[in-house]
Amino acid sequence: MPDVTKNQAILAALKSAGYQQVTMRVVPKLFQFNDGPRLSELEFSRNYFDEVTLATLQALMREKVLPTIKQHFGKKVYVNANGISIFPQTHEHKR
Repeated sequence: MPDVTKNQAILAALKSAGYQQVTMRVVPKLFQFNDGPRLSELEFSRNYFDEVTLATLQALMREKVLPTIKQHFGKKVYVNANGISIFPQTHEHKR
């Protein structure tokens, strides 16, 4: 099985959850995606992202991040060592 990067794991989790047009920026570690008309964002603290293991990240995505995104779609979900925070989205979605 080929090695999977943390970025690939996050992209795969978002796509498997049915989100579309998933893109990412390296700085900040920001993923943008939509469910059609609504844009959402997922951002990781750089320090947290660098320190977390791939296995922990995959479990976190499955158990906490994806359910939080679903509950707060259209917002920004921010993840750091202290947990998950929800903010208004910072970018407007234009179709």
